Amino acid sequence: MSIHTLAICVLVLFEACAAAAADRAGNFYVGGGAGGVRCPAFVGVMEKSRRYGVGTVRYVNETQGFTMYLLGFQTGYNMLAEDTYDIFPARDGEYPLLSWVENFCRAHPTSNFGNGVVALANEIRPKRQRSYLSN
Repeated sequence: MSIHTLAICVLVLFEACAAAAADRAGNFYVGGGAGGVRCPAFVGVMEKSRRYGVGTVRYVNETQGFTMYLLGFQTGYNMLAEDTYDIFPARDGEYPLLSWVENFCRAHPTSNFGNGVVALANEIRPKRQRSYLSN
């Protein structure tokens, strides 16, 4: 099978999977990878990372999985949410977003990182960037 044929098969498969983001009751699975990390563990990573200094290589290494989860969530949200160009418009890096989720996790210790990201998106939604040309 050629690369071209494989790529077309994958695209067709994903197109077939494009369905509603939630079940009929509005529930959806949040987790997997960093999204499934329990809030107390995420808070611990953030506390440890800050001791290295925000923006340092060690900080970035410690928080990378959570940052990648945020960026993947952002892409998926932007693709599927109506009237949304960017749910997390340009900020000073990902630190403010991680910090917001950390505060969520401190208030909801039985939750997980993924639920915190969903709560962040719900909080920020009114301030989202609606088009390429707007802020």
